[in-house]
Amino acid sequence: MSDFVTRLEQLFRPVDSWGEFRKGARPAAVVFVLYRQEGRWTVPFVRRRADLRDHPGQVAMPGGGVQTGESAWEAAQREVQEEIGVPVGSLAPLGAGDPIYASVSNFSVVPFVAYLPEPVLPFVHDERELDGVLAIPLDRLLDDTAWLESDDPWRFRYLAHEESVVWGLTERIVAGLAPKLREALAAGQTGDPPAGPE
Repeated sequence: MSDFVTRLEQLFRPVDSWGEFRKGARPAAVVFVLYRQEGRWTVPFVRRRADLRDHPGQVAMPGGGVQTGESAWEAAQREVQEEIGVPVGSLAPLGAGDPIYASVSNFSVVPFVAYLPEPVLPFVHDERELDGVLAIPLDRLLDDTAWLESDDPWRFRYLAHEESVVWGLTERIVAGLAPKLREALAAGQTGDPPAGPE
């Protein structure tokens, strides 16, 4: 694994001790998957079908509900396999971010960060739920100038990419993970060791 990946593993909480889901909410897990494509760190997102009950038509990270009897990380791996075809066991878990509550859908979501080693096969999306897979370079996701603010009365941040828009819960998750991702990248440029997990 690269130094960047190693630093991320030191910054995030372990996948088995990230915390707990909000009481009364529906538990869910997503994965911020990092892989190398043409020399750049890249993250796959899924475009959800417009006819789905939860977050229709939105761009999201691969993931979904946690079933009875499985851990959040087990659910996350299963969903990544179901949604974009990455076999369970192929991801190297790097840790977990802070859980986020989505009041509209009553989901309590834990975001995991994982590394997908090369070679990366073409992602195969689940056509029952998804319209496709959107690969976004990490440097674009971390570029604050790329994120815009809507003119909507309730104003939200969004990222336009290849005729799709990242916003809502996914934007909140990216924003929550971004500080540690930036810290890991910056430590590599300065040679400083990263701080430990909070």
